[in-house]
Amino acid sequence: MKKLYVLLWVILTLCMTGCWDRNEINDYAFWIGTALDLSEDGKLKKSAQVAVPADFTNAKGGGGNDKRANIVLTASGSSIVDLTQQIQDKLPRRVFLGHRRSIFIGEKLAQKGLIDIMDQFSRNTDTRMRTDIFVVNNGEGKDVLEINSPFNKFSAIVAVDQDRFCRLGDTALRDVLLDVGRDGIRPSMPMIEISPKNKQEKHEIMEVKSVAIFNKNLKMVGEVTGRESLEMFWVKGVLKDQFLTEEIEAGSISLYESNLKKSIRTELQGNTIKAYVKLEGIGRVLENNTNIDISTSAERKPLERKLNELEAKKVEATIKKLQLQYGQDVLGIGEEIHREHPYAWKKLRDTWDQHFPTVEVSVSVKLKIQNTGDIGKRIPGIGDRK
Repeated sequence: MKKLYVLLWVILTLCMTGCWDRNEINDYAFWIGTALDLSEDGKLKKSAQVAVPADFTNAKGGGGNDKRANIVLTASGSSIVDLTQQIQDKLPRRVFLGHRRSIFIGEKLAQKGLIDIMDQFSRNTDTRMRTDIFVVNNGEGKDVLEINSPFNKFSAIVAVDQDRFCRLGDTALRDVLLDVGRDGIRPSMPMIEISPKNKQEKHEIMEVKSVAIFNKNLKMVGEVTGRESLEMFWVKGVLKDQFLTEEIEAGSISLYESNLKKSIRTELQGNTIKAYVKLEGIGRVLENNTNIDISTSAERKPLERKLNELEAKKVEATIKKLQLQYGQDVLGIGEEIHREHPYAWKKLRDTWDQHFPTVEVSVSVKLKIQNTGDIGKRIPGIGDRK
């Protein structure tokens, strides 16, 4: 019996020594960013930003160090899977997509259509749904991967942070796939733009300030930029805060608007479709270049009403542009009809692109100024003193 115990102990010891099929971290090549472009001969071009382990130590620093912590590999072909294998053939390690942070799509490819590309992303179990996705404005996705940013050695990560801290929020692959699968909304993606260098800049920088508009076939049909993109995202329910400067007769006033919310109510009257958009938020005054004393309710309340009326008119103008110029419901009004009028939606669903431009949209804004700063009126100048 004692020999039997010894034999069992030896067997258990051997089983606890380790795993024969383990993968060491040194066996992986970490794929940080992906670029998808259209080559001159019409083929699909895929580029990968892959971390270089030898230079990874200082990857988060970047200050004063020109040494790259990544390489950019490119392949061209007909399918994403084939291109991934071509890139794998160029690496001595197994590619690992679990750390991929962003996907960049060249504008030419976006205009051609992304249905086939999205099919692969939705099937591949290695794809992270929280991966950020961008369209590159007037450029190729590969151009972004090759940027040497002073903030981070991986431009794919810089783009994610840029999108998160800019006013447009962040759009992930998951959000686009959800919009593709619904009938009452059309997809949109933030657009990234590489800013031109000047004499003082040693490194390139990028901006996220516009949004690409897609139709139901995932073809890019246009873009909105600047304030229009912010208003579009507010109505869509994506925008959570923003800095805003309004010009009124008395001067200009700048606010930080937070806790932004939206609600949409729809109404069907015969062949007429109406949508009532309500936008709400809280305002904090950052700059007051008027003689209005915002510390008193008697002057602040009329100012609130004036600002809300101005904002409502501008949002209505942006929605009208989306209706007449692009005809694509990136706001989700169709989804609201689907929820409120499910039986009527069955008749509208297949022809929603024809109905959306005819929707009568009314916008109301209720932004309440809760913080006016330490002073009411602006600091008086010579002309203001009596």
